[in-house]
Amino acid sequence: MSGGMYQKHILDHYGNPRNWGRLEAPDMVGDAGNYSCGDQLRIELALDGAGRVADVAFEGEGCMISLASASIFTEHIKGMALEELAAISEDDVLAWLGVPVGHARRQCALMPLSVLREALAERERS
Repeated sequence: MSGGMYQKHILDHYGNPRNWGRLEAPDMVGDAGNYSCGDQLRIELALDGAGRVADVAFEGEGCMISLASASIFTEHIKGMALEELAAISEDDVLAWLGVPVGHARRQCALMPLSVLREALAERERS
């Protein structure tokens, strides 16, 4: 993706985030923050009877990369089963983002995965 396409892609998801907001009755919730930069993210998931993501929403405050990544992430996880969610890797998330990120922005780009892992861990505990 060229630099201009990168900017357009990220700006689009940042300015017009997909799945922004809250769900009425989520089955899973994850909250996490990157305290070194102040980013905060919450992801809510509703599961269908087969344990697949029927709906997903997110809210948060953060840099352009973390919020664009969350928007892109939520688009990709719709329809996934719990086992598929648990198998998502950092490389998957970075590939979905579609743009290279430097070391300083890697943690921002991976924030939605951290939040999902928190939601999965909370589900295991309950």
